Amino acid sequence: MPETCGICGETVPFDATVHAMIHTHSEAGVIDAYVCEDCYDERLGPMFDPTDTQQQSP
Repeated sequence: MPETCGICGETVPFDATVHAMIHTHSEAGVIDAYVCEDCYDERLGPMFDPTDTQQQSP
């Protein structure tokens, strides 16, 4: 079953997606989307790099 990437809009096979769930603390609530692996690697993944996260923590 194909999914549409929530970032680039491409249709990709389900097994080539990453499930992203983001709680916005706004009226938008929780954003629940699938993103293609390329968009995850290029745009979302770096935001959650453990090395960067540890450096930013006080």
